[in-house]
Order: sequence, then structure tokens, then C-alpha cells
Amino acid sequence: MKTSGLFVETACKQACCGNNAPCGDSFLQQQFPAHGHTVLVLSDGMGHGVKAHLLSTLTASIFMGMAGAPQSIEETARTVMQTLPVCSVRKISYSTFTLVDIDHRSGIVRLIEYDNPQAFIFRGTEPLQVERQAHPYANPQTGRTQTFHTGSFTMRCGDRIVLATDGVTQSGLGTDRYPFGWGRDNVQAFLNDKLHNESDMPSATLAQRLLNQSVENDDGTPHDDISCVAVHIREPRKAILCSCPPSMTSDIALLADRLRNFDGRKIVCGHLLARQIAGYWGTGLRRQLTSTDPELPPQWEIAGLDLVTEGLLTLSKTLEILENYAEMPTGRGPAYHICELLLASDRIEMIVGMRKSNTAAADAETLILRRKVLGAIARTLETRFAKQVITTYL
Repeated sequence: MKTSGLFVETACKQACCGNNAPCGDSFLQQQFPAHGHTVLVLSDGMGHGVKAHLLSTLTASIFMGMAGAPQSIEETARTVMQTLPVCSVRKISYSTFTLVDIDHRSGIVRLIEYDNPQAFIFRGTEPLQVERQAHPYANPQTGRTQTFHTGSFTMRCGDRIVLATDGVTQSGLGTDRYPFGWGRDNVQAFLNDKLHNESDMPSATLAQRLLNQSVENDDGTPHDDISCVAVHIREPRKAILCSCPPSMTSDIALLADRLRNFDGRKIVCGHLLARQIAGYWGTGLRRQLTSTDPELPPQWEIAGLDLVTEGLLTLSKTLEILENYAEMPTGRGPAYHICELLLASDRIEMIVGMRKSNTAAADAETLILRRKVLGAIARTLETRFAKQVITTYL
């Protein structure tokens, strides 16, 4: 089965012990395109508060820094365990960890687990049993033997991986319902039930529901830091955004055909480019009479495209919305519509025309500025929203 084109949708939801920040758990995710890998690390620092947060962050960061090194994950785990500080009283490492290494080229998913609950793995809606191998490690700092476990499986489209710290499995500890904690079996049954009821549930929803139930088990006040990470391996949702006329008139045909055959959401920003595409397709270009955003010109409509807007002003507001997404309320209008389509997609292709205006100098400056705004939008989507953006210049 081809796995190189699959997308890894990930969400992490956390709650702090006693509802007091910072969280003592840390989660990091990074893509390594050169190696064809996606790496996730969830670490649980000993105790709570600032010290636990720093220790878990250190652990996750060390793993991420070594993820591209040419060595086995077992060697990486031993190196990290040797590097981690050790409690002078309890003689154990100051943090636990789970690492997931997804190889998109081979389709192999590798796990390393040290003292965190074992990862919950589902093939579609059914639990998938993955054999683990124990790796005893004699820690020279403590003289004790610590054991981490590894496992692997070949991924398929639809697979899910759920990671959790012991704040999940031990939630409800001491209560009448769960005197020994919620427990792994109950957590797996909970996840299994949710996936059976909603097989296409987004990762963010699954992680949030697991977190909510864990907090509810603790009567609304977590007795430990709680982290829930949900991973869904699926086909990517795609979008294409085109703006600025291409440098060569002959490339209009290439762009129009690319748009016609693209399997995903299609956006064109700029009246001139929209008119050229409509002309090549031999279809109408209809302008809406009013705009739902008084700050921006109205949209156009072309059969076969999801959205057609004006260029610079609309893209500039799109960038502003993305850069202030947490603070800005949901609105209406073409810029908000662009944001909705882009944020609902996983892989975004931007095709930016490089035509130099042969008319007024102001037109040339507008095109240059629009290309800069498009570059800023691409960077924002990558850094703030973890989107995969591919930019092509014509």
C-alpha cells in the first residue's frame, strides 16, 4: 500500500494538576521532509509545576534534536536516558516519554515507550495489538536497570494512535467508581466506543473527549497533569490558491488545466488572473453585487472554482486574520472565507504568477507587494497551523 501520500493529523489536549499552570507534560511534533519522517514525543516530568515542565521539555527537545541522526531509535533512547537528570533520592529519571516515529516512505511506525502508558492503537475503529520488545538499560548514573519498550507496525490509511500520560490512566484514583484509577482497559474501551460512534472523528475532538472524561473522573480538578494526544493517519485534504498572472501568457493554459484537474478546494485571488482562466475555460465571470465585508471588494464567481476574490486587499486581510487568529472573532467576507478553506486543508499548493506589469509603476508595485503577502501567508500557515505548503512560481 502506498503510504508516502498519507497525512498525519495530530492534536494534543492538556490539563494541569489542580488546574494550576504550567503543565508538567510536554508534547512536540516535527516533520523531517528530507528523511520522510514525522516524529512525535510526549514526555511527563516528575512532579508538577515549573520543575516538571522544564524536565519534560528538556526530554522532548533532546529527542527532537536527535531525530534526524543516523542511528536506531533504541540507541537514541539509551542516549536520552543517559543524558536525563536523575532524582538523587528515588534514583529514577526525572521524566518519562513516548516517541512515535512515522516513516512515510516505508510505512513503518516505530514506538519507544518508557514508563508512560502504552500507546493505544486502532485500525479503523478496532484495537490493533502491537507486540512490544523490552530493552533493559543499566543506567550508569543510578546503577539501576531501567527498561524501555519498542514496537512497530505497518501503517494503513485510517489508523489511529492515542498517547497519554498517567494522569489519564490514574484519573479517578481513590474514588468509589475507580478506586485504583481509570485503568488502561477502561481507557481503551472509552476510545473504542467513541470511534465506533463516529469513525471519522477529528483528532482534536477525540483528544478533547478523552481529556474531558479524565478530568471528570477527578471531579473536575485534575490530581495530576493530564495529556492526551490523538493521531489520525488519513488521506490529506487539499487546497490550491492561485494569484498574480504568470510571467508567460502561454502558461495560462497550464495553470487553467492544473486548476481544472485539481482534487481539492480551488481559490483564485485577483481579477485579471480570474478573467484569464475564465476566458481559457470559455465560461462566464460573474461579479457579486455586494460584499459581505465592507472593507473589501465583492467576490466573483466562476463555475469550477470554490472562491474567486480581489487580490492585494483581500490577501492582506487574510494574512491579518491568520496572524491574529486566536484574538480575532469569526467574521464574514472573502478574506474569512479564504481562511476557512485554507485551515480546513492539510496540504496547500500556492501558484504565484511572476508577470511584470508593463503599465503603471503602481501596478508593478502592487504585484510585488501581493507576492510578498502570499509568502507571508505561506509561512504563517506552516509555522502557526502546521500546514504543508508548496509554492510554485510561474
